Amino acid sequence: MFRSGMQQVCPGLKLPTVPHLGCLGEGSQYELAKTCSAVRFMKEPHEKIPASGFDLLMRRDSVMDVEVYVVMYDMQDLRDWLYRNGLPFVVNILFQAWLFPDLLYRGEAGTTVEAAIFDMAGVFPVQDRPEGASRSFRTFPQQVWVKDKIYMCMGPDTLQVRVDRGRLVCSFWSLCIPEGEERAIVTKHVLLNETHTHISKEVGLSFHELGDASISCVLQHLQKLLVSVQNGTHRLSRLMGRCESAFEGVFVDGGSVQSGAQDAMSIWNEQLQLLDRSAGPTHQASECPAPLLSEMLRRRVYEELGRKRRRGKFPSDDEDTISLGHRAFTEPAAAKDHERAEAIHAALIGCIHDLESLCEGNAELLAVDGLTA
Repeated sequence: MFRSGMQQVCPGLKLPTVPHLGCLGEGSQYELAKTCSAVRFMKEPHEKIPASGFDLLMRRDSVMDVEVYVVMYDMQDLRDWLYRNGLPFVVNILFQAWLFPDLLYRGEAGTTVEAAIFDMAGVFPVQDRPEGASRSFRTFPQQVWVKDKIYMCMGPDTLQVRVDRGRLVCSFWSLCIPEGEERAIVTKHVLLNETHTHISKEVGLSFHELGDASISCVLQHLQKLLVSVQNGTHRLSRLMGRCESAFEGVFVDGGSVQSGAQDAMSIWNEQLQLLDRSAGPTHQASECPAPLLSEMLRRRVYEELGRKRRRGKFPSDDEDTISLGHRAFTEPAAAKDHERAEAIHAALIGCIHDLESLCEGNAELLAVDGLTA
């Protein structure tokens, strides 16, 4: 039913022959996200493809062989690199290892592909630039070359997507068809953006359980993912309830409910600080500058408030919206406490939903006949 996508490695690039995510750094070298696991679907793979992607695929009747994967990434190190260099959260989809699986060290290769993205959650097309990926097919060059007779380089800087900086879990599907070939690859990319906080670290560890994609490894992954998501959503639900009720004027203390004056903002900050402590004493902001889960939650709350103060169309994860929401949340007269409570509720529910969707999505994709429902 399944086969590991991590077992076959392109010898020249020293990467598994699956799509990778990364950002172009200095000297034509890519900073790559950590690929935790990859599973190829061997039994009726086309049934795993969402309808929007299947419609795209059917427009290319030259395709005879379709490979379908789910690939899971730990984005923490890449996010740290991006924040350290002051860059936006825009990443490239890199198909070179899959396109040239037999490429040797110091070998060079190049081709042109048609590619598109679809069914996105927290990931956005970059349609205003020719190097950006979009919901419709675009043509991109994919190359590997040697620099200074030593370094294997991938490029060019194309197939870009933008990732929401406030989302813990993001996902999207991609479709890539090499020019002049009868094969195509369809991939669900699952991005875990923060893995220092205990909640997200446990989820990330479950990604590695897939191992060789045997039935036992798949079941172990699903079990560990379910437990970690249940623990994480329970922790976030408690945080949401404590903070939301504080802004509503109801104080929950040791299981008893009290009403009256309280510093709701102090309770909110205290609860987020408790999340930060789970990252451990070894976490140093100077070495790992990407925001922890607490700051990502703040950002989502600010965005919720900011949206209600804007009209017309504007993009998600927009800095103007977040700045507007930040002022509304932190300035006493800029918003009412019940508005702050509603924003906290919406932001935390959104994060909980992302975790639950990850668990449900993997359970559906990796269902084992007769063993899982």
